[in-house]
Amino acid sequence: MLPERRVRLSKFLSLILRHRPDQVGLALDLLGRVPLDALVEALRANGWEDLSPGEIEEVARLDGRRFDLADGMIRARYGHSLTVEQPGTPARPPEWLYVAVADAEIGDVAAGGLRPGQRQHVHLCQTPQEAARILERHQTRGQVITIFARRTHDRGVPFYQATDRLYLVSQVPPEFLVLPAPSPVGGRR
Repeated sequence: MLPERRVRLSKFLSLILRHRPDQVGLALDLLGRVPLDALVEALRANGWEDLSPGEIEEVARLDGRRFDLADGMIRARYGHSLTVEQPGTPARPPEWLYVAVADAEIGDVAAGGLRPGQRQHVHLCQTPQEAARILERHQTRGQVITIFARRTHDRGVPFYQATDRLYLVSQVPPEFLVLPAPSPVGGRR
């Protein structure tokens, strides 16, 4: 498959499997999955007339961080705005995980903890460098917040491992966050 077609297909699959399955007449199961053959049929009826199952399999294989293909079913691993009962493998997380928070949201996070916003889950990275790259990618000024992930989990908050480097959680209470020190009034110390 040509690289341009693969990128377009990957983006379209992300849209359909994360946010808008109804756009092509599909419904995801409670785990966010859909049968591969049903997906191919739906996409063929919506502008991808010459699509083959092998092309979707290629995208899933080459973009394994985003898609999971198993037993004839495909799903997006993370990033859902739709309700997905179990977005990944339930997991006991490492001691610490990290998240990028825009400067404008630090006050809300300090008061109410981490919440998913428009998505169903908060995405947590294994290293502060990975979280910092998210700020760079979105060209946003912000902070990398450390989460006491294991303590949060041990207090009953379920974590899911979406990929080998990405964990998902429905929320993290503020007491499990290491927030940056507030800037002094007037900007001087």
